[in-house]
Amino acid sequence: MKRLDKEIQDIVVIGSGNVAYHLICAFTGIGISVSQIYSRNEKTAALLSGKFGIPYIVDPNLLNRNAGLYILAVQDSNIREAALSLNLEDHLLVHTSGFSPLGILEGTAAFTGVIWPVQTLTSGKDTDYRSIPIFTEGSCNETRIMLNNLAGRISHKVVLTDTPTRQRVHLAAVISSNLVNHLYSVSASILESVNLPFDILRPLIHETAIKATAALPSDAQTGPAARHDMEVIRQHLEMLRDNPLQRDIYQLITNSILNSGPDKHEKL
Repeated sequence: MKRLDKEIQDIVVIGSGNVAYHLICAFTGIGISVSQIYSRNEKTAALLSGKFGIPYIVDPNLLNRNAGLYILAVQDSNIREAALSLNLEDHLLVHTSGFSPLGILEGTAAFTGVIWPVQTLTSGKDTDYRSIPIFTEGSCNETRIMLNNLAGRISHKVVLTDTPTRQRVHLAAVISSNLVNHLYSVSASILESVNLPFDILRPLIHETAIKATAALPSDAQTGPAARHDMEVIRQHLEMLRDNPLQRDIYQLITNSILNSGPDKHEKL
């Protein structure tokens, strides 16, 4: 079996979406060459190629086979298929999913791993990569050390983990980011019903985020449920009577707050 290079100097990125964009930014920013982009989507691959001056391919038969690392930045449902199409028996192949197990790459390369940045990423948006936690996982000790060292060149916060732990972190990340963002959408629709813009909530959202990151979120909890103001809560629920889904969301989360402290209070 081929041994890993002591230090990764050359990377091939498979994928051309948001994660691929930021991986290229992060690695080229620390002096690591990204020699090739491979994607089945020629339009987005061409855009990335033009942005960074990196050659792209849409045919896996043209893959550069001399890179030190191959990174799959594709949707979870495409990881296994994409990995098998590369024929990287003697190379290091990693995926970037927060949830897919390391085992999904089993049998696709000599060395496999995970590099997962815990952040919502948008192409074209400036990002401070040093502050983004990166979770790594590897199929052997040699791989784990190499990926940890690589991630440490990008971020101040690197965590060597295993699949079950990473999946728990992913669950927490989805709740704190994706689900919370949906609640913003619910709030926006309520404001629209009285012809008010979502902008009026931006200062509140900003301050809430600051408080949640400055202390434990449970210590920063405010609002009628935290005060156990049952009358206000009941009136809020009455206001939502014509939208059962929004009413259920409000009631479920409110009940969770009411029953999250040392003193258990009545459910709605």
